Amino acid sequence: MWTEQCDATTGIRNAFGTQQALNYLIGEKLLDFIEAAESNDDFRSELPAFAARISTLFDSKQLAAYLAPTEAVNIPRDSSIVRCASDGPLVAEAWRQLEFAESSTS
Repeated sequence: MWTEQCDATTGIRNAFGTQQALNYLIGEKLLDFIEAAESNDDFRSELPAFAARISTLFDSKQLAAYLAPTEAVNIPRDSSIVRCASDGPLVAEAWRQLEFAESSTS
């Protein structure tokens, strides 16, 4: 399923811009995937591949700019990536996964 979501990202970026593509793939799909991976081995085993694919769709500056506001302990309420207060740990894990994916593809 994540491969189809990654494939859809190009169309979203072309139609609505990079920010909306990031919102879709990371702010929605990756966070949901990470949440599912907490209790599902199949999701957990696919997470590194999903993160690696994301790192090919966006450059490191785009990923850092998108995730940077969430690095602090006090996540701004208006941060587009945070859907609710409990998303903080999910965002931290997304950051960790995407950093790992980029370092393993370099």
